[in-house]
Amino acid sequence: MNQEKYNEIYRAVCARVEALGYECAGFEAVSENGMNIVRVYLEMPGGIDTGDCEIVSRDVGEYLDTVEEDLPDRYFLEISSPGVERPLFVIEDYRRFAGNEVEISLKKGGKKIRGVIAGTLSDAEVAVRTPGGETTVPLDDVKRAHIVYVPQRGQKKTFKKIPKKKK
Repeated sequence: MNQEKYNEIYRAVCARVEALGYECAGFEAVSENGMNIVRVYLEMPGGIDTGDCEIVSRDVGEYLDTVEEDLPDRYFLEISSPGVERPLFVIEDYRRFAGNEVEISLKKGGKKIRGVIAGTLSDAEVAVRTPGGETTVPLDDVKRAHIVYVPQRGQKKTFKKIPKKKK
């Protein structure tokens, strides 16, 4: 799918998601393990549950049926929340999560950069602090990027046990 058509579908999907009362945290069309996947990430205060995903899936699925000539012959539609290792898609994501650790995979050479988002230098570049110093990354060079989950110091690693009911 060419970039212009991708952007058009992205804007239309986000508009539909937002009309339903959710925030569109991202959209991607990828191929993984030989399967074509169209993913839509949702956010809203209080979180997302499976009912929310079902509502959005029906609506977005109906729209994607109208532009199916621009999509792969067969694809899976996935609707979910971005999770703790949320992907970053647009410059606003980098601004919003400045100060967080990030892993960026570059398009050329499969190189990965891991560090802390220092900020944005423009609408097209991100500054990342790595152990080797600060690096500037043009967004056009980014293949994929996501927040790296770092457990907080003293954070418990187990869930609280629920006592069994007495008979």
